[in-house]
Amino acid sequence: MTQGKIEILTPTISDSGIDSRGAVYTYVPQQDIKEFNYIFTCAGVNRGYHCHDEFDEYVMLVHGEMIIIELIGNDNRKIVLGPGQTVRIPKSVPHVFVSVTDCKFLNFLTKPWHLCNKPITKIKT
Repeated sequence: MTQGKIEILTPTISDSGIDSRGAVYTYVPQQDIKEFNYIFTCAGVNRGYHCHDEFDEYVMLVHGEMIIIELIGNDNRKIVLGPGQTVRIPKSVPHVFVSVTDCKFLNFLTKPWHLCNKPITKIKT
């Protein structure tokens, strides 16, 4: 498997966070979050072939199944996400989101989109 820069985050679950109602999963980002977005993507659609040079991006899948493809030269890394799974995509890491099913996800940015000189760089494939 190709080693990449996208980090799959593991939540903490305290004993007090689990009871008859369910569970609380806690993620603590490395940087301060400055903006977040709720995104819906239809099954079979991809969002991507891009990178962000001015911010790190955290992605939490809320509903559906998604594949994140990290573009690493001629050898790409595929990360399959299900509901509740979260990744951190560092600045300048080329990636693509592919929705296997209809997907709903939260996208957290470490810099507001509108304050970036160039918030997205599209990559030719």
